[in-house]
Amino acid sequence: MRTLNDLLAGYGRFRLQGNPTRRKTYRALALEGQSPKIMVVGCCDSRVEPATIFDAGPGELFVARNVANIVPHYTPDRGQDSTSAAIEFAVTTLCVAHIVVMGHASCGGIQNHPHVEVCA
Repeated sequence: MRTLNDLLAGYGRFRLQGNPTRRKTYRALALEGQSPKIMVVGCCDSRVEPATIFDAGPGELFVARNVANIVPHYTPDRGQDSTSAAIEFAVTTLCVAHIVVMGHASCGGIQNHPHVEVCA
C-alpha cells in the first residue's frame, strides 16, 4: 500500500521528469485548453479507470467519478452537486457531444446505496 510519502515522491518524479511521451500533449492542453467530445461519468472504484479502459489520452475524455457512478435527478435549488455541475460544464462550456455513464460489475456502491434498486 502506498503512503503519503510515496505519493509525494511520485509527484516529485513527475515534476522533474514528467511523462516524456506526453510532454507535448500536456503543454498543448495547458496553452490551448481541452476540448473533449465525450464525457464519462464513472465509479471511483480503482478497477474501472475510464482513460485506461477506453485507451484515451489526456484531454480526450472529460471524466467525473463518484461512488457508483450516480447521476442525481435534477431539482431546482437543491444545493451543490458536483456531478450535476460537471455535466453542466461539459455540455455548456466544453460542448461535449456524448455522455457515457459507465457502470461495472460487483459495484459495492450500488449494492449499498439506499436509493438504487439492483435487479438480479
